[in-house]
Amino acid sequence: MTLATYRLSDDLARRRTLYPSTIISAPSVLLIDVPAPLRGDGLGLGRYYAMILETDHEQAEAERLLDLPRPGPVAPDFFDHRPSALVSDNVLISRYEPPTTGWPWLIVCRWPDSYVSVVQDRPGCSMARGRYTTEMFTSADDAEAHSLLLLEQLAEHSELAVRMISAETLAPAGTA
Repeated sequence: MTLATYRLSDDLARRRTLYPSTIISAPSVLLIDVPAPLRGDGLGLGRYYAMILETDHEQAEAERLLDLPRPGPVAPDFFDHRPSALVSDNVLISRYEPPTTGWPWLIVCRWPDSYVSVVQDRPGCSMARGRYTTEMFTSADDAEAHSLLLLEQLAEHSELAVRMISAETLAPAGTA
């Protein structure tokens, strides 16, 4: 391993963070803060690349692949094209708080088959794994406002049954 390769790998480790899933039906998100020279409009907030990870195995695979020595930056899009293994007839809107300071708030939507074509037809919309859209925000208020707007837009297309789920509502507190 050359010194330049080591520095690249070490720098990438500092530039990524995991947003863990709080419920079994939602994915985890590995967020990468892309180096300044490679940033652009196709990235969240112009700088972040999100990897949707549906299982612990995929999380380990992503970490392993990102830690491989390479001569320069490579787009980690190997999960974007992998089909989703999670299936549902419902839209799932997941809100992720920043795991540490300095990282954005995330809204990740998993779209059922009945909505995928409608979502894909929206200008500027891209779907990871043929099922997910991701939005990023600098504040909790902005994430909340986006969630409400999204619910309003969904209500225009059909009758909604909304259920708020959090880690606290899934199981009573206990001891291990």
